[in-house]
Amino acid sequence: MDGENARDAWRRRAAAAYFGARVRGPGGAGVRGTEAVLVRHYAELTRTAYLILPPSDGRHGRVLAAHGIVQDALPGRGAEPLDEDGLRARVVRGALRYAGRRRRRLLPRVWGLRFFTVTADPDALAVEREVAALTPLGRAAYALLFPAGLTADHVASVLADAGAADPEGAVAEAVRAGASAPGSRRPVRELVDAGPLDPCTVRVSASDLLRRRRRRHTAAGAAVTALAVTLSLVVLADGDPRPARAPVGAPMAPVAASVPPVRVAPDAWASTTRLDFAVWSTRGPLAGDAALADRAVRAWQTPDPGLTPHTEVRTTPGPPVGTPRILFAGDVGGERVVLLADPTRLARYTEAGQVRTLAVGAADDSDARSASAVVLTRGADGVRLLLAPWVTGAQVRDLRSPGVSPRPLTVDQDGVTGPALLDVADCARVGVLELRATRAADGNPYLVADLGGLAATHLTYMPPPEFTHTGRPSEAASSERALNAWSLTACMLADLRGHGLRLVNNWEFAHFALPEAPNGEATWSCLHGFDRVGGGTVNVVFTPPGADAAATRTVGAVRDAPLCSRSGNDVVGFTWWQSGTGAWFLVAAGSRDIVGVSATGPVTGTAEGRQLVVPVPAAAPQGPLPQVVGRTKTGTDVPAPTKPE
Repeated sequence: MDGENARDAWRRRAAAAYFGARVRGPGGAGVRGTEAVLVRHYAELTRTAYLILPPSDGRHGRVLAAHGIVQDALPGRGAEPLDEDGLRARVVRGALRYAGRRRRRLLPRVWGLRFFTVTADPDALAVEREVAALTPLGRAAYALLFPAGLTADHVASVLADAGAADPEGAVAEAVRAGASAPGSRRPVRELVDAGPLDPCTVRVSASDLLRRRRRRHTAAGAAVTALAVTLSLVVLADGDPRPARAPVGAPMAPVAASVPPVRVAPDAWASTTRLDFAVWSTRGPLAGDAALADRAVRAWQTPDPGLTPHTEVRTTPGPPVGTPRILFAGDVGGERVVLLADPTRLARYTEAGQVRTLAVGAADDSDARSASAVVLTRGADGVRLLLAPWVTGAQVRDLRSPGVSPRPLTVDQDGVTGPALLDVADCARVGVLELRATRAADGNPYLVADLGGLAATHLTYMPPPEFTHTGRPSEAASSERALNAWSLTACMLADLRGHGLRLVNNWEFAHFALPEAPNGEATWSCLHGFDRVGGGTVNVVFTPPGADAAATRTVGAVRDAPLCSRSGNDVVGFTWWQSGTGAWFLVAAGSRDIVGVSATGPVTGTAEGRQLVVPVPAAAPQGPLPQVVGRTKTGTDVPAPTKPE
């Protein structure tokens, strides 16, 4: 796992500790959804606030004020939930208001310490100077446009929601700065994350050593207390470029191995509106075995040479944070298994004879469906899983055969399933779990798949605009149309194994008839796999007319992009296609708001509407790819992604 992902994970975990404390108690449930969004985007939001604040305040003052502004963006109890754009607007509004005050106070307040953002990179310093020359509103647009990666229209919308008088002018100012920045040859996101514009990565020094010596008891205590409850910082030791193991003074510290794990009450999930791994009950016949639990905690706390550890992608390595919870302990398929959890991760400790293993995977950003099942063992006879305590029924379905009824799956009183064939690598049969829960998916069946991680991955479906659906952002993928759509794209799941995904959404964004194709319409889909840190995988998929999953292919792919999500719902796909008569065509299709598609390069063509079909010579598919671009109703260009070689 690289340093950037580790930094982001620690930021989110420390932010979760602070904001979780703010919304506990009566009346706090209304802001829990906003809290989760804020924690997930904490690094981006603090960076936005930091960029808006005037450079004259100094790095120390801007670091503290940025964190305070973001913390104050969490609305009070009883407020309507906010999405990420709502929070961005609140942060921008708060930072602009703060910057406009003649006398400014620092929130949070820290005594005895000074914070400085990292300044070693000359390219990053050049970007800092360029940003400092902008107006406050221009700096806000710059933060949203480049580090956050929003489109110009999206930035203007957020600024308008924040009350900006001239959002388009601010965007234009930021675009000019980004084009002329001396460091623009390198990605701005990389420079900001590692440089002087990131208030979540700082160096610490003493403010006044003589005064601190006189007041060492009170000043040190105040500094530690302030950090413990208000700051979400990853502190770098002088000269050490590696991210620290945990934020300084974070309220969640690594637990001593001798501390027994916390047991969760059987009805914890039934007495809260929150349904995720945090409220899983402690289950299993060996949950009371103190010696086994101690071995599991020690394996996570201080792995010894005889242990085989494994940390999933985009999962923070290291010991448990806080006192871990024990979710399960028992004998499963001939192995002794203990399942533990801390605030953001799951850990599975296994003893199989003399072989001991520990697998750690991210578990944050979950809901009732993506926290429905955890893999306990994998064997030749299948996968055994532990189901969430709110799951009331489980079956095994073959995604390739939507018309075939699912097969029942045995589940014991502790929620452990019998062996289930959930292999997605064989395109002939793609097995997934079909679950039911009264408090998930409105009681409708929903699907989860084993994509190689500890937690099973939730599968959802979004129909094309001309078909009716429930109105939710993504449907449980168990309706007739959803199952038919997934039957065409089921084989694509094999490419998503091992990516640490919590959810994969199948969006059928277009379907059109093609020339000389009497066997129905071509289908264009977008498979967006969401991981737990805001990134993931996006595959644009094409199914020829009358074909099945074996002929479906990926025609475009990107990583860590908002494409095919609520933050980027305009998409265009293209591919070469050969008709039944042997003629070749360049075919392209766009989503709902695409009003024109054009191709340039070795093949040229333009079409009004959402579809482009251009006859091409037989040699064209062996040559270089054309550049295909869609045009939206607002005039924005949407380049079609290509498939990486």
